[in-house]
Amino acid sequence: MVEVMSNTGVTVYGVIRWTGVPAGKTGEWAGVELDYDVRNCSDGVYGGQRYFTCPVGRALFVPLAKCNPDQRFHSSFARRRPSQKTVDLPPDITSDDSEDDAPPVSESQALSLLEGRMRGIQGHFNSCYLDATLFSLFCSATVLDSSWQKPAGKEEATSQILRKEIVNRLRRKGFVPAESVMSLRKQLGCHTFLTEEKDPEEFISILLQKVLCMPPLLKLRSNMEPCQGAYTFQIILEKEQVARVPTVQQLLDASFLSCDLKFVEAPSFLILQMPRFGKKYKMFPHIIPSTQLDLTDLLYNECFICGQPATSECVQCLQDRKLQPGKIKQYCSVCSTQVHAHPLRQGHCPRALAGQAESTTTGAPASSHTMELFAVLCIHTSHYVSFVKYGPDPHAWLFFDSMADRCGDDPSGYNIPEVRACPQLGDFLSRSEEEVAAADPSCAAEPVRRLLCDSYMFLYQSASAAPP
Repeated sequence: MVEVMSNTGVTVYGVIRWTGVPAGKTGEWAGVELDYDVRNCSDGVYGGQRYFTCPVGRALFVPLAKCNPDQRFHSSFARRRPSQKTVDLPPDITSDDSEDDAPPVSESQALSLLEGRMRGIQGHFNSCYLDATLFSLFCSATVLDSSWQKPAGKEEATSQILRKEIVNRLRRKGFVPAESVMSLRKQLGCHTFLTEEKDPEEFISILLQKVLCMPPLLKLRSNMEPCQGAYTFQIILEKEQVARVPTVQQLLDASFLSCDLKFVEAPSFLILQMPRFGKKYKMFPHIIPSTQLDLTDLLYNECFICGQPATSECVQCLQDRKLQPGKIKQYCSVCSTQVHAHPLRQGHCPRALAGQAESTTTGAPASSHTMELFAVLCIHTSHYVSFVKYGPDPHAWLFFDSMADRCGDDPSGYNIPEVRACPQLGDFLSRSEEEVAAADPSCAAEPVRRLLCDSYMFLYQSASAAPP
């Protein structure tokens, strides 16, 4: 992440995509992909030669000396560097040959094992999406620990690299070198995983389906249509359906209502993609994390008022301030008639529910199903980082950046990953939803601001699977 002062005195920001000596120039130059379109900038071509690829108007070529660290990230969240920079050497970590799987990092061990520079997973050449995803999935979560399999063929070698070179190293040593991640990237079946920036959901699908040989995490059904499987769920809704500053719970409920979806069975692992597209567009300027998700209404057809089996569902009642706004409204026939007799609701169009869950047909209340938040992937200007919950304590949060710094600008240089404790997230998320919604992110601590404004993907596991 760099900033460059133009000849007109305007500062522009971006990510270095290429370094070297372009034809006709002397000295080291940098090709920078900017955050936004700038007049007279190219798509990665300079002097008639292509050095990298990006949208038209985003590629700026300047002498490397004109690139300075992006000061937008040099705040109280970042530790101040000493005037004379110290050299961070990669730890001397040998390969983990043990056949025993290392358990997830416990709350009591997390800070001593993981906190600091040269901790976590070392990034290399557009790998931040993959590094942040791996750290989130395997650092302290248990949700995939029962999924290690040894299928025949190429997937077996890939699974062993993942288990021995990445997961076991991370959990036992607290550091995974870039070479180990590159070994995994070479096994993912497409050469673009070695060089190109990808989306986390693409990597997750390959990881779960091809490497761990897992069936789809989610089983979804729309009305009486056949069941559909998925590994992640993309939030889809109209902006007007939820509050100006929505919670993840509200987004999920509204999306299921919009798409007329139900879970066929309770998931043990849920990956939610937020309603944002590309690097720039976000439907909501910030989103409130729901530390706990209640999926009960997305599983069972139970009357919102009396608890009896529901026969209809009303989208228009979702934001009714007199009926607990933001909560899914399902009604039995009696309660639906009474609720929609109100003059303000007579224009509503409740829709019939099909295929009631067996557990509600007896009239007994449906058992609740909740899920716990254990990680959040965030993106800002093409760079992915993650926040990970490492224990039951509300303050047990870590921030991870696989490319927090760099040692050396030449090809022999390397990225410096960093893991930081973020107890302030616990303080913020312990507030009521009303207080969190009213908070000004620009006045919040830097990790809180990034969590609210840059969230890309929320990862949940069943409350019963969460570590004690």
